[in-house]
Amino acid sequence: MSLFFNRNALTTAIALSTAGLSGLVSAQDNAPSTTATLMEEIVVSARGIEEGLQDAPIAVSAFTGETLDYRGVDSLDQIERFVPSLTLQNNPSFGGASNSAAIYLRGVGQKEFLPTTEPGVGLYVDGVYVARSVGAILDIVDIDRLEVLRGPQGTLFGRNTIGGAISIATRKPQPGGDFEGSLAAAAGTDSLVHLRGTVHVPVNERIALRASVASMTQDGYVDRTDGIDLGNDDTIAGRVSLAFQPHDDFAALITVDMTRDRENGPAMELLGIDFTDLSQLQGVVLAPPPPMAFIHNVTTAAMGPGQPCAATDPAGNGITSNPASPNCYDSRYVGADKSNEGTAPAYSETDVFGLSATLDYNLSENLAIRSITAYRELDSDFARDGDHSPHRISQFEDMLEQDQFTQELQLLGTYDRMNWILGLYYFSEDGNNVNTLDFTVSNFRSGGAFDNTSWAAFAQATYDMTDRFHLTLGARYTDEDKAFTPDQIIYNNYFAGFSNLVPPGNPLAALDAPFLQAGSRILPLLEKEISISEFTPMANVSFDLSDKVMLYATYSEGFKSGGFTQRVFPPIVAGFTAPPGTPDLDLIPNYEPEFVDVLEAGFKMDLLDGLLRLNGAFFKTNYEELQVQVFNSVAPVTQNIGEASIEGFELELSASPAEDWFLEGSLSLLDAEYDTIDTANTLIFESNEFERVPETTASLGLSREFSISDAGTLLLRADWSYRSETFNDAYNTPLLETDSYSLIDASARWTNKDGDWTVIVSGTNLSDEEYLVTGVYGTAFQSLEGVYNRGRQWRVEVRKQF
Repeated sequence: MSLFFNRNALTTAIALSTAGLSGLVSAQDNAPSTTATLMEEIVVSARGIEEGLQDAPIAVSAFTGETLDYRGVDSLDQIERFVPSLTLQNNPSFGGASNSAAIYLRGVGQKEFLPTTEPGVGLYVDGVYVARSVGAILDIVDIDRLEVLRGPQGTLFGRNTIGGAISIATRKPQPGGDFEGSLAAAAGTDSLVHLRGTVHVPVNERIALRASVASMTQDGYVDRTDGIDLGNDDTIAGRVSLAFQPHDDFAALITVDMTRDRENGPAMELLGIDFTDLSQLQGVVLAPPPPMAFIHNVTTAAMGPGQPCAATDPAGNGITSNPASPNCYDSRYVGADKSNEGTAPAYSETDVFGLSATLDYNLSENLAIRSITAYRELDSDFARDGDHSPHRISQFEDMLEQDQFTQELQLLGTYDRMNWILGLYYFSEDGNNVNTLDFTVSNFRSGGAFDNTSWAAFAQATYDMTDRFHLTLGARYTDEDKAFTPDQIIYNNYFAGFSNLVPPGNPLAALDAPFLQAGSRILPLLEKEISISEFTPMANVSFDLSDKVMLYATYSEGFKSGGFTQRVFPPIVAGFTAPPGTPDLDLIPNYEPEFVDVLEAGFKMDLLDGLLRLNGAFFKTNYEELQVQVFNSVAPVTQNIGEASIEGFELELSASPAEDWFLEGSLSLLDAEYDTIDTANTLIFESNEFERVPETTASLGLSREFSISDAGTLLLRADWSYRSETFNDAYNTPLLETDSYSLIDASARWTNKDGDWTVIVSGTNLSDEEYLVTGVYGTAFQSLEGVYNRGRQWRVEVRKQF
């Protein structure tokens, strides 16, 4: 049987003595200690072949399901606490989906959820690309291994991995294996109830089945005055896998997965109202977007019951002359801790379905072929009240439907001193995204239909020049076509006829312009297409100083696809500013791809007879045609803004300082700077800091295992993590800055002598640190919103394995 046949099974070198959802170490005399197990080397497949983590000359962090469990990880966003250079947030962005991933690696990523915008870090589950960020905060259920690959992965993974990739491998059924399973139940803070179960059924020597299911419910922690609790969790996720191996050289794996979220939306609060024009704030002359809060206070509120609001000074602090009036939108809605006075609909409902088939066939001892075929569906509806008040300043609803199909073929082989992989890849997706916005001036719909297709051919080979010197070369050619049909129309104009009520020359009369009337299309109802073809090479050299010390260097390139500006509203739209005679298709705005090339040098060391492991890397990234979310209209849009450079250093450590003790840590230092920026059109300056990119992150974990004679074992663990200050927008808005913070977590886990019962008591954020997780500044609405963390959490869990 060849080397490649079991690669998809992702066999791990860290194997605990019992299997199941979260296998724990048995206290039997012949079982290895937890510390010894954690120090064993993990097998990774980041380069397309199975190899030990210390043998892979790339920057990759790898964790088995057991090591994630020891750290208390049950959701994908929690790994940012200990993975170098990673920011992974459950980010509500501008929409309101409570399950939307904003992932950054080494300063490169994307927070936008729109399907016309691509992520900068690829997410893969069992080799299948997850194209959309909505629904991508996955529950960690029955995981075999998780790998975080830093730096562009333009050869084996392809487009939209310019920051890196996160690859998750689930546990697979094993024909001829043992019947086993596990159950787990947890309860905790804010009425948390977390239930999990898994079962492995070997039907016979050729067929096996594995199934897992998990559900989590938890109350929200920001209360609206109408009784809705924001930030709650209500999720069910499940997976069923069938393995079929009719003979020794062929195996098939069929997997079905689903996730169902029914929640009230993210725990957003109103941080402030800015009545200062953005152009004045930044010191640049630029036609500002219409100030909706100001318009509300001087028009809509003035026509309502009670005392009217006075005209608020747009250069002042937003204080009205009559704060007692119920019609005014002002600071009365700001600053109430963990509360929200919104009244518009708030919900986040997401359904995800996936079906995949992986086929492996050994053509010979040195040649194998693999096929990965997958289909995925996403259906998500979400809404939020962006002004956090009873007034109609900004209220959003989204409906997103997406289907994707992927097919990958791989030919893997070895010859003499070389191993290699050739591949073909096809990706197709289509869907529709409808965004409706109800605000001071109007009620309108944006969004539209999208249809994207991409195919690629790739190759990578590693040649052992000598026993110590290794050369890897790889390349990928990608051809992509993207199409977007904007379906954007004005439903209502609340200021229709208003020009007849104000004196001639009053600027507010512009709200009654002809192109703002009900039934007006914002963009032509036409399909616009963009295409791109790119060649992305990679070269890597590594040298083994000894059996335990390796040095390596890599040059790699990558790109992220361009896209379309989906959120458009006049008078910013080109149709109202373009010269007469401009072709209709040119009125539909789009932006170009972005590109990176990276130089990296790293080392991997196993020292002190395997008791100390150090892995580190230095890198420099050249970043061109940056895609950044900017506000120059009613809503945020993505633009290419210029060039940048990113330099950094990463370090990971694991050690066993004494018997039954285990220490692990990480450090990342990043220096990201804009080189050239189109400030005139973006209001972003070269001196601004990158958003969501901390200069320093660090983590440290320490565990100690105790044997309690016939009572079993007790494992105590404490974790500390640190992140320096960051901004949550490209403008570096002060109210959206997240201050530096440290988190302390701890757990105590008892396992009985037979290893089939486990009780865990754990606490996260024990110092009850409060920090801003994410934020958004809607300049047209003059509101600054944000989500704070939940706070200190306690949890008790009981597990049974059988």
